[in-house]
Amino acid sequence: MKSLNIRKNQNGAATLLTALVLLICITLVILLSSKSVVMETQISADNYRMAQAVAAANAAMDFGVGYFDQGGFDQVINATGVAGSDGIVDTIADRTYTSGDGTQTTTATLTFNNAAGTRCVAAGETPNMKSGMITAVGYSDDGLAARTISQCVGTIDVFGGNGPKQSLISRGGVGLTGNYKIINRYNNTTAWSGKAVNIGESASASTYLRPVGTEEGDYTRAQLEDDNTGNAYTSEAVSDRNKGNGVDTIANDARLSSLTGDEFFNNFFYGDRETMYQLAESLDQVYSAADIGSANGKSGVVWIEGNATMNGGTYGTSDSPVILIINGNLRATGNPDINGLLYVRGQLDAAGTVEVLGSTIVEGDSALVPAGEDPVVGHGGVDLIYTPYTLDKAVNPIIGTTTVISGSWRDW
Repeated sequence: MKSLNIRKNQNGAATLLTALVLLICITLVILLSSKSVVMETQISADNYRMAQAVAAANAAMDFGVGYFDQGGFDQVINATGVAGSDGIVDTIADRTYTSGDGTQTTTATLTFNNAAGTRCVAAGETPNMKSGMITAVGYSDDGLAARTISQCVGTIDVFGGNGPKQSLISRGGVGLTGNYKIINRYNNTTAWSGKAVNIGESASASTYLRPVGTEEGDYTRAQLEDDNTGNAYTSEAVSDRNKGNGVDTIANDARLSSLTGDEFFNNFFYGDRETMYQLAESLDQVYSAADIGSANGKSGVVWIEGNATMNGGTYGTSDSPVILIINGNLRATGNPDINGLLYVRGQLDAAGTVEVLGSTIVEGDSALVPAGEDPVVGHGGVDLIYTPYTLDKAVNPIIGTTTVISGSWRDW
């Protein structure tokens, strides 16, 4: 009877042990679950921060490519912030990006590198402002995550290595009758024509070269491009009404006059008309002849469709030149100032004072030029000053000609 009571007192021990084991298991499950939730939360937060950093880096890279496309690596004088070129790669301020609801702000740094020996510029190559590497580093809103991306950029050579070397080039004849001067202190020719250049038709006309016995290196760029020809130190008159055409004028060149219109065009540009049209279109710089005034102040490739009248205006600058293509005839009145290349498919009629710092090319399409007239005419003043620095030797890229080097993207 006594042993029976002992067994009764031990009833429930197994239940208690089982309950303890289950409690411990539940506790462990809760702890592991909590740790898993914490880990997943941390992973999600890290992924979110990294996504923020990647987005900031990509936004900065897009800004960098767009900035480069507007004039290369040297557009702003670093010390003063004045627009222009100083020969130093620009320093870009940190970029800041705020979410639409204003609750989050990410940042990014942007650097340009045109040094030789990088993966974008070969060792031994002379650095310039028209090619190099853009590096963007994006940061999350708390600054804990960072992502670096880089890529190489360059420019399309719109002249295909065959930029003009004369102040005036015409596939047909030149019959200016007004006051004009054609200056080329870089090379030995001022005008190149497929037919006659009738300088004797002008009341006051002269062409000018660098004085005999001097070299290009004897002058500053400003002196080489000066429109003042009164100083014998920098200018020597070669052709005029009394002397006739001098050695600086190439006239009646059958090789030039025999070219078709497309051949003539392609002789100066790396691509055909459609390619140049697309470059202008990519910049939203294709205008009708009636809307030519909208091109005033523009740089880069500009395409004007139809017979146009240009009444004054400034096109391009010496640091940011224009390639102005008139797909028709052009009558210039007022005092238009063009820095770069003026290409006219039909006839150029200089009724006003036209100044071109660079080169003027006139195709003289017979379907457009009035019957019996030369492709280049005009009784106004014409100042054509040759410089390669608004053409194929432009220090900065011509706007709209940027190209991203294929295979150069790095995000590691």
